[in-house]
Amino acid sequence: EVVAVHPNYIVVEKGFFFPTDYYIPTSAISTYEGDKVYLTVSKDEALNQGWDVVPTETAYEDTVGVAPVAPATTDVYAADVDETADTYATDVDRTAAVADSDTLRIPVHEEELTATKRPRQIGEVAIEKDVVTEEKVMEVPVTEERVRVERHVVDRDATGDANAFEEGTIEVPISGEEVAVQKNVRVTEEVEIDKEAVQRTEEVAGTVRREEVRVDETGVDVDPNRR
Repeated sequence: EVVAVHPNYIVVEKGFFFPTDYYIPTSAISTYEGDKVYLTVSKDEALNQGWDVVPTETAYEDTVGVAPVAPATTDVYAADVDETADTYATDVDRTAAVADSDTLRIPVHEEELTATKRPRQIGEVAIEKDVVTEEKVMEVPVTEERVRVERHVVDRDATGDANAFEEGTIEVPISGEEVAVQKNVRVTEEVEIDKEAVQRTEEVAGTVRREEVRVDETGVDVDPNRR
């Protein structure tokens, strides 16, 4: 993907073709179509041009100008891409003839495992409350009146007593206290719930692939006297 566009070069982010960020001069761009940019060089040639170093201000002064490049996230294709099938050429052409003065670099790839973490619910804690009924007895002091009758011997004239020799009943009210039961709701305890993060180590496994290079020297005329 193209992550930056400069007057004389574009910055291609690490991706399918390139193992690191590359700074490709605009002169190496053949054409572009939609969100795809095609280069004039093959993948192997692009990897060996020294474009993985950030260019200086004058590094690409002689670059030939080309049409503007598509915005960021543009896919870059080396010249050995099958444009009709949208597939990538990833293998080195083993049948290509290499001159004695040339160096053929064959990249050997290996996969590595990386782990990502995401939060998920692993369970829950249920806290229940039950209502329990029980009988409770209280002792409450109460006050009430009692009648005490006393007789005293007297000797006097009953003059002016209008109630003399009248029958009747005298009612004397007696007071007392009664107890009424009331219920009040009070908080007697609190349950506090906290959560803390505890770290543990978990093993993850996966199958990875790596490439091995075998050199077949069959058919090579080797001098037996050479060491």
